[in-house]
Amino acid sequence: MDVLKPTTIQIGGRCYRRNATNPPPGWKFSEQVQPYQEDEEIFTSQDYEGDDSEFIDVQETDKGFSLSMEVPSAFYGRIIGKGGETRRRIEDETQCKINIPNRGSRSEVVMIHGSNRNGVISAKTRIDLLVEEARQKQPFTHFLSLPLNTESLQGSFEEFREDVLRQCHGTVGLSEAIFQKPCKLHLTITTLVLLSKMEVMKAKELLQICQKEVVEPILQGERLNVDVRGLECMNDEPGKVRVLYAKVEPRSKTNKLQLIADGLMERFRAAGLARVDFDRVKIHATLMNCAFWKDFDVQGRTSEVTSYFDSRPIMEKFGDYTFGSHTIDSVHISERSSYDANGFYLSAGVINF
Repeated sequence: MDVLKPTTIQIGGRCYRRNATNPPPGWKFSEQVQPYQEDEEIFTSQDYEGDDSEFIDVQETDKGFSLSMEVPSAFYGRIIGKGGETRRRIEDETQCKINIPNRGSRSEVVMIHGSNRNGVISAKTRIDLLVEEARQKQPFTHFLSLPLNTESLQGSFEEFREDVLRQCHGTVGLSEAIFQKPCKLHLTITTLVLLSKMEVMKAKELLQICQKEVVEPILQGERLNVDVRGLECMNDEPGKVRVLYAKVEPRSKTNKLQLIADGLMERFRAAGLARVDFDRVKIHATLMNCAFWKDFDVQGRTSEVTSYFDSRPIMEKFGDYTFGSHTIDSVHISERSSYDANGFYLSAGVINF
């Protein structure tokens, strides 16, 4: 582990750092957030100032305290651990009892019972950490998108595709199979892991809140007009590229699009719903991706399709290509690999502005 750049996890607006199992001599853990040891690693809070435990809904009972947590069943195995070891460890260290629904149960509520309120909160925090770490390893199920699939932009993209295939014929790795489908053109803000109906509802509700607290204050009634122009690739070796994308910039030369994208990403990260690898959203519209060949019609697959392509001839001839202008007026919670009647990703939630 790089001690200067340790792995961190965001939960509920707080940042937790993954450390080595053996702490230095004299180290004392916070009483508010105790570490949980798993696979020779522990997590500790990087933010000790302030106590938000008063906002956690812990119920007092005649036997002590209890708390309910909505946790998708996909994470139960992580909480239980091999042979129940993980659950027992948390219970022993927090002096709590953790009740997890049986396999096949329709309930997705984990109950924590304990004689001490702080112990119940500590057990919840450790479960939150386990769930969030496991979420980052799950394939994403949804993503926040800004559609770019207007008739005009689709037409420009189809012309671009045909020009590239004709003028750059013979380029290593170039094939029709690695082009995005015009009806799917979009900007991706962040990917989401939503593993239950409850989490989908939570994401929809959060998106509505973001409209009032993120999008509208930034736009202040103005339209978000953008130009789609110019190409860039995702890595520094243009001869071996997996992804080529179009640049998208506000026509007013402001950073409002970036502010909205970063604001949405941060809200969904703080809510524990997003898979986030960066602190800033890379504004781009994917045009070509080697992964697309898997979804291409079987008859269109050729032996030319490889794990990369040479972008240099494309950048030389089409680096300043203009696709057109667009007014971004909605944000979607798009479902991965599910499509509507127009071929765009099925929407689980949307806000318009």
